[in-house]
Amino acid sequence: MKDILENIFYYVLGMICVGIILWLLLDLLIMPFIVRKGDEIIMPNVIGMNVDSASKILKEYSLNPIIDTVIPSNIYPKDVIIEQSPSPNYKIKKHRKVFLVISDGIEFVSVPDVIGKRRDEAEDILKSYGFEVEVEYSLVRGMESDVVLDISPGVNSKVPKGSKVKIFVSKETL
Repeated sequence: MKDILENIFYYVLGMICVGIILWLLLDLLIMPFIVRKGDEIIMPNVIGMNVDSASKILKEYSLNPIIDTVIPSNIYPKDVIIEQSPSPNYKIKKHRKVFLVISDGIEFVSVPDVIGKRRDEAEDILKSYGFEVEVEYSLVRGMESDVVLDISPGVNSKVPKGSKVKIFVSKETL
């Protein structure tokens, strides 16, 4: 019985050693040869280019452009590349996917109705919409101070996000 257990032990130990040797051969010799196989190129920079031109260039480099995300931008016009992955100037292999973030152009926002609201509340609302707020006071007799009388551009006007909006606010006279 002792001989059988000893034989099983050596058999299992031998199989573990063979497995470790095979794993090391695969990891250190065979896989590096397979992974390094293929032409490497320098990733071209397509940021700031029109999506059609950028796709054409990437295909000329044997790369596969993928539109990953489309987001609004106040900096880049519509259909222009904002970001790319992998980044420009990295060594990459041909036939790799290149993920692109494309501009949807300027985001337009409707001006909310803040007429009749208190100045501080109106400013908070307008800032939450992404507007820059300018306040102009108007002397009004018999009216409570700090109430929004008018807004420019007008309520529901579509303007670029980040635009300046002017509110006209009452200031009571004595």
